[in-house]
Amino acid sequence: MPDDVVSFLAARHGAARLADLTARFPRRRVADAVSRGAVERLPGGVHVLPGTPLPVVTAVVHNGALTCVSAVQHRRLAVLVPPDVPHVAVPRPRGDRPSPIRDDYPAVRHRCGGHVGRVIATVPEALARMLLCVPAAEAMVSIDSALNQGRATLAAVARALPATAPAGCRLVLRLADGRAASPTETLARLALRAAGLHVEVGVPITDVGFVDLLVEGRVVVELDGFAYHSGRREFAADRRRDRELVARGFLVLRFTYGDVVGDPQVVVRAVRAGLSSRAAVHGPPRL
Repeated sequence: MPDDVVSFLAARHGAARLADLTARFPRRRVADAVSRGAVERLPGGVHVLPGTPLPVVTAVVHNGALTCVSAVQHRRLAVLVPPDVPHVAVPRPRGDRPSPIRDDYPAVRHRCGGHVGRVIATVPEALARMLLCVPAAEAMVSIDSALNQGRATLAAVARALPATAPAGCRLVLRLADGRAASPTETLARLALRAAGLHVEVGVPITDVGFVDLLVEGRVVVELDGFAYHSGRREFAADRRRDRELVARGFLVLRFTYGDVVGDPQVVVRAVRAGLSSRAAVHGPPRL
């Protein structure tokens, strides 16, 4: 258990309301931490450690917990579209009265009961909230990221969905694939499968290694993540892989992050064109 005000705040991600502090410490200890600059006091009785991220501060100002895409981003999972303002879970009756303090810290309030005793929702809770809040593709990018990193399971996310969640949320959840290593892989996979194409993820090919996507057993789709292979060694390795794949009868299509995020249908059109070309249909490829 933390034995001083600073440690207590650190254990709560850097922020707490005065009522939470005085339930644990005498007011003079809290005031002393403020006077020596170890803790900052904000309007409304919110106390924070210097440098506490704004989304965390916002959650405490609203007497709630960071959730949805904001909690996912805070936990360093992939987020396709960063939120303009923090998403905060609050108990249903809370926040109905006008509050100048809350107005200074705008938030998207999710009236879902809050998360008692926590400042940040768990990963499964946050992902479940994304399924209810943001477009399916955006939620899937974060869910794939969490699965890939072993930070959540599909069962845990499903359990975190409220009983009143639309059935479509659980159907979308079935599309998740933890083998996706980047948002581009997720978006391309979803677009290709929605187009009725057979897509395999992370297929091992002799003398090449794992390829990102294999479509209809013939077209290899390679996708750049957030960090593009710009070094000479990485660039040369990619070109060697491409040559080996072509020699084995595959058509190789490469797409950048910007290509896929800008319009995933770019991938669909290119793959369909490739499947109809002589390069894609000339003999069975060799795995």
